Amino acid sequence: MKRCLMILIFAGATAVARGGTIVHMNRTDFDGKTRPEAVLYAQEGQFRMDTLDADGHVSNFVLVRDGSVWQVDVPKRTFFEIDQAALAGQQSQMQEQMQAMLQRLPPDQRAAMEERMKGLMAGRSQSSLTMTDTGKTDHVGSWDCEVWQVRRSGAVSSDACIASRGSLTGGDELVDAVHKAAAITKDVVSALPGARATAQQMAVYGKVDGFPVRTRQLGSDGSVESAETVSSVERQSLPADRFAIPKGFTQTTLGGGHE
Repeated sequence: MKRCLMILIFAGATAVARGGTIVHMNRTDFDGKTRPEAVLYAQEGQFRMDTLDADGHVSNFVLVRDGSVWQVDVPKRTFFEIDQAALAGQQSQMQEQMQAMLQRLPPDQRAAMEERMKGLMAGRSQSSLTMTDTGKTDHVGSWDCEVWQVRRSGAVSSDACIASRGSLTGGDELVDAVHKAAAITKDVVSALPGARATAQQMAVYGKVDGFPVRTRQLGSDGSVESAETVSSVERQSLPADRFAIPKGFTQTTLGGGHE
């Protein structure tokens, strides 16, 4: 869920009919192995991102259209809408389960657990996220890009190499897509205390006037734990069903129950 929300910072769609844009992305892990990870589609105010499994098949995809965010599970043939009501309901359910678990603990253990939970929530509320230009440049694939650092509570957690909109095929559409997706997702999750960090990250990337052709997750020592890179960008008119829920899929709730 968090990954699904966090990854919307990198794409979206524009409201101008000017053909579709397709972005292919690879993932490289710390062991050096690279595989296709995702395919992004943007066209006429609609966005879809396919997440690929180890065999290159679509395991799930996210739709951003008409001001809503949808998560589709392809193997299970189910889908649900991600909105404030659904997220708030799931959070309420988790809190009820936690309270029930606490009530079963002996008084001393319950008090200690409650104190730890208070500390955790305080840390989350004080967490801040910023993105700054390092002044460094790099070359990823066929693109020159500027390296930006992402800091969470002062510590560098990742970096992104941002290519200018003019250097990418369909660059204007992609940059506008980032901003629109950031705005939609921020509206969905910003009211939830547990999702504030995600909302912050959406807002930060939404302000960058370019597209990340490489994003690296960094360890506490600065080592690269994984990297996502754009392998190709192409323009193509996309069929309407690319941005629709597949026929025969069942709508569920965020927690997995059927509506």
